[in-house]
Amino acid sequence: MSSKEEQYKPGPYRPYVIESKRRRANSLVKKDVAIILCLTAISLLRIYKIYQPANIVFDEIHILRYEQHYFKGTFFVDVHPPLGKLIYFLLAKLQFDVDVDFESIGQPYHNVPYTIMRLFSGICGILAVDFTYLIMRLDSGCFTSLFTAALVLFENSLATQSRLILLDSALILGQALTIYNFRSACKTEPEGASWWMYLIATGLSLGWTISIKLTGFYTVLWVGIFSILDSYQLLGDLTVSTFKWLRVSFYKLVVLLVFPLTIYLSLWKIHFDLLPFEGPHNGLIPPRLRSTFQDYNTSPVEVLYGSTVTIKHNSLEKYLHSHDKTYPRGTQLQQVTLYGHEDPNNEWIVEFPRKFYENKHFNQSRPVKDGELIRLYHKATGHYLHVSDVRPPISEHDYSKEVNCNETRGLLGNTEYEFRLRILNKKPHAANNLAMIKLRATETVFMLVSRDFRCNLISHSSKLPSWGEFQNEVLCVEESTIPNSLWYIESNSHPLLDERKPHVDFGHVSFLTKVWDLHLAMFRLNADLTTPHKYSSRPEAWPFVLKGVAYFQSLPQYTSLTEHTSQIYFLGNLATYALGFVAVVIVMAKLSLHWLRNLNPYVTYIDPETKRTFYTNASQFVVGWVLHYLPYFFMQRTLYAHHYLPALYFAILTLGEYLNYQHKYIRVSLMIAALSGAIYCFIEFIPLIYGTEWTVGKCAAHKWLAGWNMDCMTYGG
Repeated sequence: MSSKEEQYKPGPYRPYVIESKRRRANSLVKKDVAIILCLTAISLLRIYKIYQPANIVFDEIHILRYEQHYFKGTFFVDVHPPLGKLIYFLLAKLQFDVDVDFESIGQPYHNVPYTIMRLFSGICGILAVDFTYLIMRLDSGCFTSLFTAALVLFENSLATQSRLILLDSALILGQALTIYNFRSACKTEPEGASWWMYLIATGLSLGWTISIKLTGFYTVLWVGIFSILDSYQLLGDLTVSTFKWLRVSFYKLVVLLVFPLTIYLSLWKIHFDLLPFEGPHNGLIPPRLRSTFQDYNTSPVEVLYGSTVTIKHNSLEKYLHSHDKTYPRGTQLQQVTLYGHEDPNNEWIVEFPRKFYENKHFNQSRPVKDGELIRLYHKATGHYLHVSDVRPPISEHDYSKEVNCNETRGLLGNTEYEFRLRILNKKPHAANNLAMIKLRATETVFMLVSRDFRCNLISHSSKLPSWGEFQNEVLCVEESTIPNSLWYIESNSHPLLDERKPHVDFGHVSFLTKVWDLHLAMFRLNADLTTPHKYSSRPEAWPFVLKGVAYFQSLPQYTSLTEHTSQIYFLGNLATYALGFVAVVIVMAKLSLHWLRNLNPYVTYIDPETKRTFYTNASQFVVGWVLHYLPYFFMQRTLYAHHYLPALYFAILTLGEYLNYQHKYIRVSLMIAALSGAIYCFIEFIPLIYGTEWTVGKCAAHKWLAGWNMDCMTYGG
C-alpha cells in the first residue's frame, strides 16, 4: 500500500486525512551530524578577527549607552524589548568602564569587553546556520538542507550583523529556533513526549524572539496562523475525539501564547528592577511611570497664577517648548514647538491677562480655574505665547494660524496673547472632581483657546524642517480634532506651594500599568524616528539591494600610521537577495493556482506526498516572508536595509524549498549555480564585511549599483 493511500481513509462524505500517518519527519543520521559539524566549523568564519575594528561600529553605540544605564541604574527608553541588552549587560560585567563617554561612531574602545560582546552575536549567527539545516532536513535531503544553510552562511548582510554588538543575529536565531521547533511539533503525534518537547521549545523560542525585538511578534503571528491551520487539519481527522482536539488546542494556546508572554513580561520585570532611578529619557514617559522611580520629585498638585509649569501634549507626550530661533518666513517671530526631552526651554509661567504684577502673581495664592483667561510667559526667553493671523510654516491651511512667542513683561492688554482655559477631562488617578474645576498638575486635561481668534492650540506628528530642529509643529486651528488639542501640566512650582501643600499622588502603580505606559512610549519613539538620513531606504528597495548602509569608516584621528584604513558597509548578497525574491514570487503564483484549484467543491484532490509537502512548506515560508516584510510599507518612520533581514531568512527558506521541488538533475544544477553566485558575491565583498584592506580601484569597481555609495577614498590613505 502506498504512503498516499495510508494517509487517507474513506469518510461518510469524502476521504479524510489520518493525522497520525501524515505527521512524520526525516530522522537524522550520522551523515547529518557530520554535515552540521562541518557547517559549524566553516561558520567560524563569522567570528574571524571579530575584534576588528577596535572601534564603535554603527548602532553598537546605542547598545553601549544602554549598558551604561544598566550599570548606573538610570531609566532609559528604547524601541526594543530588553533581552538582548540584558545579555550584553551580563557580558559587559566582565570589564566595563561606566565613566567612558560614548560620543560617536568610530571612537576606539577602552575598558569595554567588546570582543566577548560581539562573540555572542557571532555565536547566534553560527547557530542560525545550523538550525537552517535542521529546518530543511525535516522534509528534504541532505544536499538541499546543506545548500540552504550555506546560503545563510555566505549571506553578506547576515554575516555583517553577526560580527557586531547588535540585536539582529539573536533575532534571526530566535526565528530559526521557532520555525524548527514549531514545524517539528506539527510533525509529531499530539500529546506525545516529542510533541510536548517541541511545543515547549517553540514557546521558549517565541519568548526569546519577542524579547529581542518587537518584530518578533510577527513570528508569533506566523506561528498563530499555522497553529490554527494545524488544529483545523486535526479537526478533520475523524479518529481524533472532540475532547482531545479541544485539549490539544488549549495546550497550544497556553504554550504558544501565554508562555512566551510570561517570559516577555518577566524580562521587563528584571529591566525595571535594574533601573530604579530617573534617567535622560524622562520626558518620553508619562508622570505616572516616572512616579515609580526612587528619586522622583512630586509637584504640588494645585496650579496657581504665578506657577512655573511644564505643559505636555496629552497624546504625543512632548513638552510645549520655545527657543530663541525664529521662523524663516511668516511672522519671523520666535518658534514654538513640541520637544520630547526635559529642558529649561519647556518652562512657562501662568499669568493673569492684561498686565504683569509681581506681587499679584508670586505673593498671592489664587488657583487657575476652568474658563479663565491666562497668559503664558516663556521663562527662558522672556516672551509671551502668541497667535498671529498668518499661515503656519507647514500646515498652510486657511483655518490654521501660526503660534509664536513675542513681547516681554512690559506688555499691556492684548487679546492675541490671551488663552481661555477649557477643562475637558481628568486623568484616572485624580481622586475627585476638583480636576474638572481647577487646573491641577498631572490630573487636569485641558484645551487652550485663543481669545482673539477662537482657535485651539494644537500639535500633531508633522515636524518642522532642519531650521526647526525637526521638532513637532505647534499651531492654532479652528474646530480642531480633540486628541490633537489636549494638554496637561506635568511639573508645577510656586513660591507659596511648599511641602505642606498637597502634592501629586498616583497611588500604587501596578507592574502591568508600568509595562503599558512604557510600551506606549516605545511606540511613540518608534513612530517619531522620521528624521531623514543619508542611508535610509524604503521597503521596495530591499529585495533588490538598491542601497547599503555605511557602518564604519576609519577616521584619521583614530587611526595610527601603522594601521590600515578600512570600512564596514552593510550590503546584501545580490545573488541570494535576487534569487530569494524570485523564488517568493514564483511560489506565490504556484500557491495561488493551487488554492484556486482546491476551491472546486465538486472534486476532492488527493495530491502525491511530494507535492503536498512542497505546498505545505512553501506556504509557510512565503507567509512568513509576507508577515515580516509587508508591515514596513505602512511605517512612516525612517527605515534601513537591515530591517529586511527577518523576511530575507524566510525568502532563503523559500528558495531552498522551491529548488528542492524541481527534478533531481535540474535541482542539483540550479543549486550549484545559485550557491556559486552567492559565494562569489560573498568573497568579492569580504573587505566590506570584515573591515580588511582594500584599494580605491577595487572599491570603485565594486559599485555594481548606483545606490552602493561606499566611500572608496577611505582606502586612499
